[in-house]
Amino acid sequence: MIVALLLSSAAIASDAELIVSAAREPVAYGETGSALTVIDGAAIEAVALPQLVDVLRLSPGVSVARSGPTGAQTQVRIRGAEANHTLVFVDGIAANDPATSGEFRWETLPSDGIARAEVLRGPQSALWGSEAIGGVVSVTTAEPADGTRIFGSAEAGSFGTVHAAGGAGIGSERGGIVVQSSWYDTKGIDSFGGGIRERDGYESLMLSAKASVRPIENGELGLVVRHTSSLSEFDGYNDVFVRDDTRDATRIRATALRGFGRVDTLDGRWRHEIFGSFVTTDNINRDGGTFLNRTDAEVFETGYQTGIDFGSEAFRHRVTGAIEHRTQRFIADDAEYFGGTNQRVSRDRTSFVLDYGLSAGGLALGASVRRDENDAFKDATTWRASGRYTLENGFTVHASAGKGVTDPTFTEMFGFFPGSFVGNPDLRPERSVGWDAGVGYRTAAVSADVTWFQADLENEIVSTFDSATFLSGVANAAGKSKRRGIEASFDAKPLAWLTLGGSYTWLDAREAQLAGVARLREARRPRHSGSLLATADFDAASVTFAANYVGNRKDTDFDSFPARVVTLKDYVLATLSGRVRLGGDFELTGRIENLFDATYEDAYGYRTQGISAFGGIRVKWGG
Repeated sequence: MIVALLLSSAAIASDAELIVSAAREPVAYGETGSALTVIDGAAIEAVALPQLVDVLRLSPGVSVARSGPTGAQTQVRIRGAEANHTLVFVDGIAANDPATSGEFRWETLPSDGIARAEVLRGPQSALWGSEAIGGVVSVTTAEPADGTRIFGSAEAGSFGTVHAAGGAGIGSERGGIVVQSSWYDTKGIDSFGGGIRERDGYESLMLSAKASVRPIENGELGLVVRHTSSLSEFDGYNDVFVRDDTRDATRIRATALRGFGRVDTLDGRWRHEIFGSFVTTDNINRDGGTFLNRTDAEVFETGYQTGIDFGSEAFRHRVTGAIEHRTQRFIADDAEYFGGTNQRVSRDRTSFVLDYGLSAGGLALGASVRRDENDAFKDATTWRASGRYTLENGFTVHASAGKGVTDPTFTEMFGFFPGSFVGNPDLRPERSVGWDAGVGYRTAAVSADVTWFQADLENEIVSTFDSATFLSGVANAAGKSKRRGIEASFDAKPLAWLTLGGSYTWLDAREAQLAGVARLREARRPRHSGSLLATADFDAASVTFAANYVGNRKDTDFDSFPARVVTLKDYVLATLSGRVRLGGDFELTGRIENLFDATYEDAYGYRTQGISAFGGIRVKWGG
């Protein structure tokens, strides 16, 4: 067994810092018993990696698998759960894509302009609904603020990479607006090899705007608009269904908007909010210039939420209730199968949520219950409870437990590949009951935490194969998939100019098996993983070293018949980044990725990028 002290990426959060993902309303860090990592904008900027997912690698309990170089399909698993068991919010918008197995497209999320990211671990469906089995990632971009500001950056480097980002904001105490954009283009590498030996490039564009206005002292109106477009070239399968060096490419487009109106009454103790969001996604697949197929989705959600505080300062209660309605539409079109996959389907869900919190001195308790009424499959009731007790000497004990669900995807219910894959409209939602308990220590200069977690997954949706008809499909598995492990994290500021942090995770994730058959390790989930982050920051310059250790993992070689289990070797992925102030509002930036030139695979058979270097310039002006 490899045992190491590897430190966390999160900045030291004060107990008073507001957290947006741990309850239906923002609560103080010290008032939640859930396992949580907060990554602030300073840490994201210091690491300086262009995609946020590569910063999330540094969080405890998080494993990342990218099927090739930058821009390839990227999956995040929290505490050994499946890739579609992590629910992602971007500025309050649920961003998982129903058109792609219910996963979030991590390869489309740049780190530019992100003010903070929260990683909330454990089942959270009672708060946020489907997909929140492993946890929730909540991403917040720059907020409108008083004054005028301009920010931007540009860099170039290895693999023909060019990256530029920028934005501006203006505001006052009555409201404001901030707009920003990001553009990234790289020629990439040949991710598979053989065949035509072409490089698999990637390009992406992000545009966003966030505005708010306070027409009355106790009220606010807000609007978020976000658009992303990317083109990922990748190596797929040849005519005999074996992986090969091909000209496959996926165009991913997503447009999202969210509007809300808030008003506070009773001196802020009784709060009301109405909200609505609309997300549309397009996933278009081509082989060179030939159209193959596409899957599109639309998600419309609206709701009302109210929360009230009562009691004394020493014994304070918070009760929040919400009702939400969501409609999802799925569209599939193809040329590859002569329209055989074409479909237009939709489903609705109405949800009722009740969330309670108690704060009494050093004690904080929370409880939630949610009812999801689905028109396409079985309804679900989920629950959650948490507690934290803080001692005067800085030590804390915390625990949480809950039940999470993940709905069947459209493809799982209705199929996709004609004559090959058949959907199952009778599927039940996957469900997981999990708990964790930990001990922490926190002062102004140092924090540490060790947490044990465990979860059992039931109704897991697994692949099936009928040897008589040669048709594949899916079904709910009998038995349970079990996950358990330990998360340890540490943050410290031993000197005024030095910040340290890191994490270590031990994970045992086993898939469901028939009675009497040994359980197998789940694919692409390392038993051991950890991270290290160190930043030396001076007025004129700073340097940051970030490293992520990923232990060996199991994966599947589908080119063999029957498919065989393979082992992916462990690796260390390190980044060295820095900046030098040029004077005024300008900085010179530089970064070396894969510092130790590790040769590794996150998915069997797909190459990843070796050592690379990037340099550029950054500007910040105004408040």
